[in-house]
Amino acid sequence: MKVMNRKKWLAIGLTGAMAFSLVACSGNEKTEQSSASASSQPTSTESSESVAADPMGKYDPPIEITAVRPITEGTKFKEGESIDNNNWSKAYQESLGIKIKYNWTIATAQYDQKLNIAIASDDLPDVMEVNAAQLKRLVEDDQLEDLSSLYDQYAAPFTKEVLSQDGGNALKSGTFDGKQFALPKMGSGLGQTHVLWIRTDWLKKLQLSEPKTIDDVLKIAEAFTKQDPDGNKKDDTRGLGINKDIWGFYAAMEGFFNGFHAYPNVWVKDESGKLAYGSIQPQMKNALQKLQELYKAGQIDKEFGTKDASKVNEEANAGKLGMFYGYFWNSGWLQDGKLTNPEMEWTPYPLPSIDDQPAKAQVPFAINTYYVVKKGAKHPEASIKMLNLVLENIYGATANPEAYNVDKDGIAIFEYALLYGEAPRKNLDAHLNVMDALTAKDDSKLTAEEKGYYSNIMAYQGGDNQFWGSDKMYGEKGSLSVIEGYFKNQSLMNDEFFGAPTQTMIDNNATLQKLQLETFTRIIMGDSIDKFDEYVKKWKQLGGDEITKELNEWALAQK
Repeated sequence: MKVMNRKKWLAIGLTGAMAFSLVACSGNEKTEQSSASASSQPTSTESSESVAADPMGKYDPPIEITAVRPITEGTKFKEGESIDNNNWSKAYQESLGIKIKYNWTIATAQYDQKLNIAIASDDLPDVMEVNAAQLKRLVEDDQLEDLSSLYDQYAAPFTKEVLSQDGGNALKSGTFDGKQFALPKMGSGLGQTHVLWIRTDWLKKLQLSEPKTIDDVLKIAEAFTKQDPDGNKKDDTRGLGINKDIWGFYAAMEGFFNGFHAYPNVWVKDESGKLAYGSIQPQMKNALQKLQELYKAGQIDKEFGTKDASKVNEEANAGKLGMFYGYFWNSGWLQDGKLTNPEMEWTPYPLPSIDDQPAKAQVPFAINTYYVVKKGAKHPEASIKMLNLVLENIYGATANPEAYNVDKDGIAIFEYALLYGEAPRKNLDAHLNVMDALTAKDDSKLTAEEKGYYSNIMAYQGGDNQFWGSDKMYGEKGSLSVIEGYFKNQSLMNDEFFGAPTQTMIDNNATLQKLQLETFTRIIMGDSIDKFDEYVKKWKQLGGDEITKELNEWALAQK
């Protein structure tokens, strides 16, 4: 056993998502999962051992599992319900015979710190959610159960499909020395690629063409700033939105940089085939130079460094912003503006390029956290069975999303589940299935969730603007059609690193990220572009060179 100094746990901070290599496959084939139906129940004469081979088998007598968990800020419960008493706690007991006892729960922002203390004091529950750094340390300290054979035996076919839909990298990231110690909390890297959102009613008013190149984007930004697109005869509109963190899901710059063939915050292969950090490559400098020019010309908010995504969104909905880069679901945030001003029209576009080479949208590694089981837990397989139930009840062939995902009042029931995950292609496949149904005018083959999108689009086409946002995502010319185009045309740049963070990453990542944000912000606001070269030099000195060395050693070990 490799033993570590547990005092180190008190210094471990939150580690972000590491990397993502996307080799997506279709998520539509769910016929195999019929054998794992949630209705599968053992007779009263069956023992706990006899249901072992059944991914959805019920323990009889029931068992108790201890756990700890974060609670998302703003989580709502119906009257009389709580984290211990809700649809999911009942489903675990009624379908699986599993009762969950929470040793403690805490707000998400404080979770990692409290969990580190629990780990340091050897006070672990049976099941817990951990970040990549915590996973690595727990494995090194021999504190986790090896789930390799259990996963093979207990994971339902649909669960295995979902967890391998990224080509297997999510599962690999929780595997050490050939042993699987974690269940990845699945997400969609593909869903985190950027599209370009533009006020197309302004384009038409100013008689501007749709953007094909970065030069087109720059011309549109200038026109939206100087040509009074809202017609109020005031100098109060801006061409391009950007949030204070520069990166993220809304009014962020990853997509803009991708147009310059630059890939910030992800690891790419250089000309020799070795891993290199995207944020220090020379193409970054060209993009920063253009952003500086936009800022100087007033086409970017002079106070962008103080405004988060929600503040930028307020300006978009108020009709003061004409263009931004962001995620496919950003139309949901623009819904209020559409209802206030029905003439407002936003359209998503593929990323324009600086030259004749198509822009590639960067795909981050979507796994932020993992589910693990304490070594020696009496029923380590229970975590896998609970994940089976969650995926089936929310996304599977027998799904009931109103009871287990989001109810008719908009309450996020899925947040109550102890384990959770989302298939990488879930939304993209839903778009394709909905389009087939719209063409056939038949929604009978859709899942319950997909039928909701279908109904919303039909309502919008019938004149109800309340469902405009759904059409802009799942409709014929919606943002998911843009992402499908990336996939078909192989216009994606995958993050090449999907392993656990190295010790140098753990020790230096916060410093390196702060250095990057401060440098890039100052350059955009007018500092010499040569500050980028100074940033690269400092990045290398402050641990970047060592991280690059460690990650290339990791890459060699994967071959």
